[in-house]
Amino acid sequence: MIRNILKIEDISHVDSDPTKPYRQLFGCAVSAKRYTLFTESKNNISFEKASGHGLGYLLAPKERNVSEDAGDDESEETPEWVLEAWEYLLRKQFGYHQKRPAWLKLPAMMRMVMSSPNVLRTGRPDWLAPFNFFLFPILSGIEGYPRGYDKSNFQFITRPETDRAKWSTLKGINLRDGRTFQISMIPDPKQRKVFPDSFQDILNQYLGKSEVKSLAPNGTACEATTKGLLQRAKIVARRVVPVGKETDRHWEQGEDPSMLDSKIQIFGHTGKLVVADEDETREWRKIGVRKLMRATKTHAGVHLLDFAGRGRATANMRVFRTGLASAES
Repeated sequence: MIRNILKIEDISHVDSDPTKPYRQLFGCAVSAKRYTLFTESKNNISFEKASGHGLGYLLAPKERNVSEDAGDDESEETPEWVLEAWEYLLRKQFGYHQKRPAWLKLPAMMRMVMSSPNVLRTGRPDWLAPFNFFLFPILSGIEGYPRGYDKSNFQFITRPETDRAKWSTLKGINLRDGRTFQISMIPDPKQRKVFPDSFQDILNQYLGKSEVKSLAPNGTACEATTKGLLQRAKIVARRVVPVGKETDRHWEQGEDPSMLDSKIQIFGHTGKLVVADEDETREWRKIGVRKLMRATKTHAGVHLLDFAGRGRATANMRVFRTGLASAES
C-alpha cells in the first residue's frame, strides 16, 4: 500500500531545510520539462529551482563558480547561467525590475568533439585533431549564412575558445568547402560574415514553445499562449515506421556536425520503392506463390515480402506486373 503518492521535496521547506516549516512556492511551467520554482515577497522574486531542459545542449556562456555552493546538490544539477536565464525571462514576463545577464549578446554555441570519421571525410582543418573539441555556432534563418550559402552547403565550426568575450569575433571554417569566415554579431549588409543567434535570441523563443504531448483544455492542439489544465492526447497507431528519436542525444554528448541534420532518420527501405495496395495483394494470394513464381520468373521470397507489405524497386515491380499480365491473358 502506498502511503504517500506525492513526495515532499526539501525545497518545499524554508531554506530547503526539512527540519524547518513549509513555505509558499510559486511555479511557472512552459511545458512538461520546462519549469521553474520561485518565492515572491515585497514586489520581488527569488528563484529556487529551474529546469535546464531545452538549454542543456548549449555551451555555458559563463564559467561555473565551483567554490559556490560546493555541497549543494541542486546547484550541481542546475548551472548558474540557467537560473539567470529564467530570472531574466520571468522578470520580463511578470513586469518586475529586470536583471539582464552580461552574456545575453554572446553567440549561442555548442561544444562538440571530433569523434566520428564523418568529419574526417570532409575538409577537416589542420587544427582539428581526432577527439579534440570544437565550437559549433547556432545559425537560424537565411540571414545567418554568408551570401550563396544555406544549411545544405554550410557547416561552420571554430576553434575551441574558453574566453567567452572572444566568441563574437572568432574565425572558423566551412567544412563543406574549406573556406574561412568570421563571426559577427552585427548584421553584415554584404553577407560576407557568419551571423549566429545570440543567447538572447534563443531565450526569446524559449517561453513560446507549445506543449506537443498534451492537448489544450478545450481539446485542441496546444499553442504558445495555451494556459490551464491540459488534457491527455490520444494517439492512434496506423502504419508502423521505425524512426530515430525526435531529439538526438548527440547534441548533449558532443558529436560531429553531421549528426545535427534535422531530417528524421527512417530505418528500412527508403529508396524508389513501390508497395502493392491491399486489393492487389489479396488477388496475388489467391493466385498462389508457385503460379506467381512461374509467371514472373521470380523466387518465393519476393512474393512473401509483397504479401507482408514490403516494397520493391519500381523497375522490378513493372517487370513483375508485365509477366503476371501475360500469364493471365
